[in-house]
Amino acid sequence: MSKIVAAEMLEPGEIVLKDFPVPQIEDDAILMKVVAVGICGSDKHMFAGKMNVSWPLIPGHELSGIVEKIGKNANNTMKIVGGNLKEGDAITVTPGSQSCSKCWYCVHVPHRPQLCPNRTVFGFRTSKDFPHLFGAFSEYMYIPGNSFVLKIPEGLSLERATLCEPLSVAQRAVSRGLSPGIPNAGEGIGIGVRCAVMGVGPIGLLVVATLRSMGVGEIIAVDASKERLDFSKKFGATQLIDISELGMEDRKDKILSLTDNVGPDVVIECAGAPSAFSEGLDLVRRGGKLIEVGHYGDPGSVDIRPHQVCNKDVDILGSWAYPQVQFEPAIEMLLRTDLPIDDIFTHKMSLENIQQGIEITGTSECLKVIVSP
Repeated sequence: MSKIVAAEMLEPGEIVLKDFPVPQIEDDAILMKVVAVGICGSDKHMFAGKMNVSWPLIPGHELSGIVEKIGKNANNTMKIVGGNLKEGDAITVTPGSQSCSKCWYCVHVPHRPQLCPNRTVFGFRTSKDFPHLFGAFSEYMYIPGNSFVLKIPEGLSLERATLCEPLSVAQRAVSRGLSPGIPNAGEGIGIGVRCAVMGVGPIGLLVVATLRSMGVGEIIAVDASKERLDFSKKFGATQLIDISELGMEDRKDKILSLTDNVGPDVVIECAGAPSAFSEGLDLVRRGGKLIEVGHYGDPGSVDIRPHQVCNKDVDILGSWAYPQVQFEPAIEMLLRTDLPIDDIFTHKMSLENIQQGIEITGTSECLKVIVSP
């Protein structure tokens, strides 16, 4: 192997295939052969210039691969789930590096390592940094010693394993609705609870799948795409609300009719549209929970009435990424679920067609693009 081909995003709207030198790995690092990588909505936002990143970079953070080379100290410096690593092992890697353990957030809220401002994130780190290969839109990827790595268990395909990352986002959002003991008091997420999911793109669909796996009762999917709504039934949605057919008041009346005229116990906003957050606040019942997970980018603001928040006695919970260990329950669910999870992959492409994959991501015809470099 004399060179490595990767898709480097030079600036918004421009991504090219480029040759990179094969790196000599440090004693604490891994060179991973990328087997599969999913295209995320954030990759499309990045391509459109709607994310604050340092150019150029190699995107790709929903990944799986094979250990090609491993440094002699990697098993000591990396956080690893599944036992010591060796060449040939199938792995996935959390995009976020280990937290620094020294900043204010690491010291005071160590259970939320995703808040550490000193982490680096695969797929968002500039390729100016040596040895450049910090994203999975590439034949190989360089995994430094401060990474969090998980072995992929036997029985879980490497393609499906790319869903560990978006499923971790979905599971963390759902877990924000949990509190010890509270479900027994009729609050939060629990068996038989009624939930509305605003937006059933890939994250929303995986939220639906997580809710179904937890034994939630009514799962109301809300979206403007008939194709996505119909697909959400495969993952466990019990009621479909098409916002292209029903105005806001009509769909509110419909959802109230499904929830004893009080509204869902929990609303999870996955659409990434400010208006969906406002509508979610209108829909959730008094004493319920509104969880916001859709706004990783910042598409703008929306008016809300603080009185409504007080009057409803509602819990509003944000969800930003996840602790790295969230990948463990994601792997368990992907390994054991009876849901047709692989059906979410509507398009499969090569690295040469990466721009086409980015462009169709988020369209009505596409749920998830998976790329084999």
